Amino acid sequence: KVYDERQWRIYRWIYCRLTEQVDRHIGRILDALKRNGLEEKTLVIFTSDHGDMDACHHLASKGRFYEQSVRVPLLMRYKGHIIPGKVDDHLVSSGLDILPTVCSYAGVAVPKSLLGKSLRSIVEGKPVETWRKFVVTENHTGRMLRSRQFKYCIYRDGKLRESLVDMQNDPGEMKNLVTVPKHRTALQTHRRYLKEWIFLSGDADAKTFATVKSRD
Repeated sequence: KVYDERQWRIYRWIYCRLTEQVDRHIGRILDALKRNGLEEKTLVIFTSDHGDMDACHHLASKGRFYEQSVRVPLLMRYKGHIIPGKVDDHLVSSGLDILPTVCSYAGVAVPKSLLGKSLRSIVEGKPVETWRKFVVTENHTGRMLRSRQFKYCIYRDGKLRESLVDMQNDPGEMKNLVTVPKHRTALQTHRRYLKEWIFLSGDADAKTFATVKSRD
């Protein structure tokens, strides 16, 4: 569907009003904790599913691997434990890492089958010896892998099924570097990362389209 200017304005108005509604409900929960004397005794984690594109790249719906759709908020608060105001740039997957984090704070053993990592040391400002080099997300169109500098995507269909974007120098995701010779090494590295993830996670579906053989 192609929106005209009026339709875009209505769409964005609705999106903002829904966001305000969510804010009000979050406020009710936090107020209840404070009212019942639980504010300083409760680990609070705020996160969400991904949202829509909100008109970025002239798109409305979700399902794309642009940052506006795949990034989600992740805020944590626990007085006396978590450093207030700390902003961290570790590669985090909320879908994988929240459960191990909750297990850690609850004193419960983290199931060995989980692929995620506890965020406890990170949010408490403690040393973190090793951390992942990339995170992966998926949808019906393909797979996306994000490292600290690059975003690599591979799709089921299309003439050029891969994309590689330098997120540090091209945050708007406007240039696909897959065919740029000087980024060949980065491309091969991210192909290898995705292959490792497919093996580690048992992503049988991705095996059917997401493994690219090296031509070097």
